[in-house]
Amino acid sequence: MEISENKLIRKIKAFEDKSNKVLRGIGDDGAVVQLPTGPYVLVQDAMVEHVHFEFSFVDPYDLGKKAVYVNVSDILSMGALPLYFLVTIGLNPALTSRDVSRLYRGMRQAAREFGAILIGGDTTESKNDFFIDISMMGKVITKSYLGRDKAREGDFIAVTGSLGESAYGLHLFKEGRGGKGLKRFLKRYSSPKPPYPVWKELVKHDITRAMMDVSDGLLIDLGRMMTESRKGAIIHFERLPIPSILRKDNKEIFALSGGEDYQFLFTFPKNKLETVQRITMQGHPVSIIGEVIQGKGVKVLSKGKTLEIPVKGYEHFGNPQ
Repeated sequence: MEISENKLIRKIKAFEDKSNKVLRGIGDDGAVVQLPTGPYVLVQDAMVEHVHFEFSFVDPYDLGKKAVYVNVSDILSMGALPLYFLVTIGLNPALTSRDVSRLYRGMRQAAREFGAILIGGDTTESKNDFFIDISMMGKVITKSYLGRDKAREGDFIAVTGSLGESAYGLHLFKEGRGGKGLKRFLKRYSSPKPPYPVWKELVKHDITRAMMDVSDGLLIDLGRMMTESRKGAIIHFERLPIPSILRKDNKEIFALSGGEDYQFLFTFPKNKLETVQRITMQGHPVSIIGEVIQGKGVKVLSKGKTLEIPVKGYEHFGNPQ
């Protein structure tokens, strides 16, 4: 593909039909539709062998969990709780029936953690690479859906958990490293469970304005949020929640450009600052990393100076932006 993923999505968006029942369409972590019983979120996420994962790093059980987690993460980031999901798998000759059973056991385990129920799907043959594609439905429980288009000038920008853990985990897998102190990074890559407890606190206190998950990297994902909100952003490098081992290993770039952390990136108004600080004091990890401003794009400051980051994150097709 000769163009980037972002540009391709903008082209596809031209084919989107309008409806007063569609509250949020193409351009977010999920679509939001108005049904007689309220607003619901629909998401879909695929994972392809040799693109999103390698079976040498992730076994079928963990892959099943991960496939569900990434969809749950999209549902939660829209302010909804997952309900039902459908699964399509493309089976290649290398997979056995035992592998498929372990895959579905992993999906069931992850789904039960969030109350989601498998209701069907499709199985097909793949001549080369295995793939799994999940469609999930959830019910919006916030006052209105969250999503990427609601950031406002003056909002604080915050993120849950730590950044760069999954990318560092992949780095460790590729180097064949493991052992004491490194298992959390390997697990974050192979089985990235969304930070549900802190999400519940954010929703309970009606804190967030805009929200999305960090799937392709902080900079590229924050850039997408600012594009949808028609705003700009400043983030401060010193405020990023970077594990100390990444700094020691000179891998801080993973916190800015590494994907698949599935932490929540969100903005909130200044009058919610005290509540956010209280939640953090209670043991729910939230870091305030920047502010929403007029303009466009994302600027990274370190000790008052602008950092030039050559790679913003992972993007299918074309060149990274």
